[in-house]
Amino acid sequence: MKFTLKLGVLVSSFISSLIWSLNLLLFLYTLLVYYLLYEVPIGHWVAGVLMISLPIVWGVNLLLLLFWLLVRPWRALMPLIAMLIGIPFWRRTFALNQPGSNGEKGATLKVMTYNAMAFNKYDMVETQHPDDANQMIEWVVKEPADIKCFQEFYNDNNSVVFKTIRRLGKGGYPYYATLNPPERPGYKGFIGVALFSRYPIVRRGDEVFDNFNGLVWADVKVGVDTIRVLSVHLQSMGIRVGGMLEQRESQQVKSNTRGLLRQLRHGFTLRRNQILRIEQYYRNSPYPVIICGDFNDTPYSYVYGKMRRLLRNAFEDAGRGFGFSYNKAPGFIRIDNQFYNARYLDAINYVTYRDIKFSDHYPVMAEYVVKPKEISKDRTPRTHIEIDL
Repeated sequence: MKFTLKLGVLVSSFISSLIWSLNLLLFLYTLLVYYLLYEVPIGHWVAGVLMISLPIVWGVNLLLLLFWLLVRPWRALMPLIAMLIGIPFWRRTFALNQPGSNGEKGATLKVMTYNAMAFNKYDMVETQHPDDANQMIEWVVKEPADIKCFQEFYNDNNSVVFKTIRRLGKGGYPYYATLNPPERPGYKGFIGVALFSRYPIVRRGDEVFDNFNGLVWADVKVGVDTIRVLSVHLQSMGIRVGGMLEQRESQQVKSNTRGLLRQLRHGFTLRRNQILRIEQYYRNSPYPVIICGDFNDTPYSYVYGKMRRLLRNAFEDAGRGFGFSYNKAPGFIRIDNQFYNARYLDAINYVTYRDIKFSDHYPVMAEYVVKPKEISKDRTPRTHIEIDL
C-alpha cells in the first residue's frame, strides 16, 4: 500500500515537473511572439507563422493558469504574467468603443469595404437563380456609405443582373475606379478590386498583384479637402478550413496537411511583398489616406503589424466586440480592415454587418470626421515620387 502511494506521488511529481517545464518553454515562446508582433523585425514566413499563433498561445496560457490555481497557486504567476504582458495586443482582438460625435465640426465620411465574392456569380452559374445576386447588389447600392470599396467585384454589361457599375451609378455613385487584371478564361465580365464614390474623383490609379488581387486608389474631393482612398485585396492564405474538416479519408487528410505549410509560406511571401507596395502608395500620397479591404491576414500578422505602424486601425479606435469579418470556417477571424491617418481624420464609428450573409465576408463600414484645421495647417504636399502606373 505504501509502495503504491509513493509511486503515485512520484508519478504526480513527475507530471507536475514536466508541465512546469513545458510552461517555462511556453512563457519564452510567448515573449518571442510578443517581440515579433511589437517590433515586426522580419518578414520571413516562419516569423509570420509564429505571430499568428498568438490566440492559441493565449488559450494555452489561460488553461495553465487555471490548472496551477487548482494544483500549485504560486505557479499560476507565470502564465498570468505572460497574459498581462500581452495587454497591448488585446485591443487588436476586442474593442469596447462607443460611437463618437463630430467634435471637430468637419465633414464626415462613411467608407464601406466588402469582399463581394463576385456577387454570387459562381453560385448563379450552377443554380440559374439570380435572386440572391439581385438582393445582394440591391443592398450594396442602397447601403448609405459615401465611398464603397470592393474586392472580388463583378460587372458584366451583357447581363441583366450584373450591370453592377451602371446600377451603382444610378444609385448615386457615378465616380469609380476599377482594377483591370488580365483576361481570365471562362469569364466574360470583369472581376477584381473596385472603388465607388458619391464625391468626385480627381485622380485614380491601380496595380495588379496577381490575377484579381491588387489595389485601386482614388483621390476623392470631400468638400474643400482631398482624401486618398485605397481599396486593396491581398493574396489569399489558400486554406479552406471547412474543406479540411470535412475530409474523412486519412490519406486525403495527410495530403492536405502536408500542403498546409507550403500554402502558408506562399501566402505569407506574396502578402509581405504586396504590403510593401501598399506602404509606398501611402508614403507617396500628398493627401490624408484611408486604406481598406481584404488583407487576408489576422490582427497578429506581419501585414497587420506593418499597417499598424503606418496608420491607425478603425476597428481598434471605434469598433465594438470582436469584429469578426469572415463568414466561413473558422469564422472567428477578422481579415477585413480599415486603416487611416489619425492626424487628419477621426474614426468615430465602426460596424461589421454580420446580418448581411450573401458573401463569405461581412461588409465593414467606418465613419470618419475630417479635421479641417489639421489639413489646412499642412497644405504643402509631402515630398514624394509619383509611382508609374
